[in-house]
Amino acid sequence: MKPLEIMDITVRDAQQCLWATRMTTEEMLPIARTMDEAGFHIIDLTGGAAIDASMMFLGEDPFERIRQMARLITKTPLNFNTRGQSIFRWMQYADDVAEFTLELLRRNGIRSIMVFDALNDFRNARATMRCAKALDLYIIGAVTYTISPVHTDEHFVTKARDLVSMGANAIELKDPSGLLTPERVRELIPKLRAAVGTTQLQLHSHCTFGHGLDTYRAAIELGEQGVDLCHAASKALAYGYSLPPHDFVIDEAARVGRSCRVDRAAIAQIEHYFNLVTRRGGRQVGRMPPLQSVEVDHQVPGGMMSNLERQLQDQGQGHRLPEVLEEVGRVRRDLGWPIVVSPMAQYLGAQAVLNVLTGKRYQIVPQEIKQYVLGYYGEVAGPIDPAAREAIAGDEQGINVPPGELIPPMMANYRQQFGSCGSDEELAMRIFYSERTVEENRKARLLVKPGAMATDAGSFLARAMLSDPTLELCEVRRKSFHFVMNRTPPTATAAQS
Repeated sequence: MKPLEIMDITVRDAQQCLWATRMTTEEMLPIARTMDEAGFHIIDLTGGAAIDASMMFLGEDPFERIRQMARLITKTPLNFNTRGQSIFRWMQYADDVAEFTLELLRRNGIRSIMVFDALNDFRNARATMRCAKALDLYIIGAVTYTISPVHTDEHFVTKARDLVSMGANAIELKDPSGLLTPERVRELIPKLRAAVGTTQLQLHSHCTFGHGLDTYRAAIELGEQGVDLCHAASKALAYGYSLPPHDFVIDEAARVGRSCRVDRAAIAQIEHYFNLVTRRGGRQVGRMPPLQSVEVDHQVPGGMMSNLERQLQDQGQGHRLPEVLEEVGRVRRDLGWPIVVSPMAQYLGAQAVLNVLTGKRYQIVPQEIKQYVLGYYGEVAGPIDPAAREAIAGDEQGINVPPGELIPPMMANYRQQFGSCGSDEELAMRIFYSERTVEENRKARLLVKPGAMATDAGSFLARAMLSDPTLELCEVRRKSFHFVMNRTPPTATAAQS
């Protein structure tokens, strides 16, 4: 059998699910070289939630994260998750904005993209995939799995074929809510295998309902009729709302006589490092949840669940999470069974929170929900409840063409509007974020107290050396700043010119 590959998702999806995407770039860098040497097929680095967190909460430059990781990770492609017409935000953008963004990501060090659409309407991904192909990016087309009366095996198979015909290098069965079970895997994956032929078939499934390990085991046991690659995380950030761990995938492959080129010694080092990061930050460790039925209406994915819990707690409404989840399911039924994946997951969650906290359903409706109902996010899979549609959009007429066809080119306008930008990276941030968010992020990055540079550099290098006892010398150079740490003699030395 062909070797089983692994895509690492520790520093992107896993930390999104368990840590609300609060892992910093500084926490990633010391283990980056080890990750590069581990033998992963791809390392999933960033996407919408990660860039949002960098901009809004961490005071970081999201493009600097890509550049720094790309300087250390030179063998393994770094992946970016794009939402097609929405790119990495929630609203829809013009095709030329998507092209500009992909070119910028490529320039900064991204070599792979995972393309998905919240409605599995891949008309919204055509421009992105066309541009990605021209940039020689590895393209993973993701078919998002869900359970509903309208999402049949035929639906998933047709969508996979569409992505292959559009030029995807790999097809991912994307299960962000952990809804797959071993029984469904044995039914669906052979059908997908037949549909995609020799195109790489990937599996991405979470442990939210306790089925993650058994689901992966069933997929690996299918052998040639199964998957070519599994997405997995370092053990400290696995399980729970996250995905199965690396070593489980390696062990299962070995059990069925299938090789895996990922190095166990490197996996152990990565696990040791992220255990240190977890303990140092007092963060949550993923634990396997009890086995639960996947026949739940809300289907909230792990990344959204952790954020939803935090947001409700911040408002003093944490005890109302069960009500909100039940309402997510009701809203989903009303709106024709949309897949609970970004950005639609956030829209459904926002509507559910408003319905619960106001006590009256659809009294307040986010603009995005109205746009969805009118077709501005793509083709709706199932019928929308007439009463809900009336409350949301009244008698306003919708559209039945791909939304991108109605969005004129925008880059010339953006360049004129933000003409004072010093770089394309700054221009991108001003396109996707409000002026206030960009300015607050800029100020946060400039707030360096006297002497803080040396302190931060020393802290960073100390952690790097503690995580890898083979390192003898570390240094940081940034313009006029130069900081060096040597293991022998045991004292650190610093020089600043």
